[in-house]
Amino acid sequence: MPPIEIIIHGPITHGADHATVRCPTCTASHSHTIRGHLSDDTTPVTLTCANGHDVPVPDEVGARELLFTAAMRSE
Repeated sequence: MPPIEIIIHGPITHGADHATVRCPTCTASHSHTIRGHLSDDTTPVTLTCANGHDVPVPDEVGARELLFTAAMRSE
């Protein structure tokens, strides 16, 4: 299966307080691109902001779980 790339428009929130995932470089929070393979657990899943900076995915969210959820909702 080829890698997928999904653009998420809107904030990504997490935790009981619904904290917003923000870019540590430019503080962008309302548009992110997630890239990865659904079928290959060895390939890292990456999240970038609208400006192309790497954005860390919070541990409680889980990058692969976020990719899977976004892929299922985009179909």
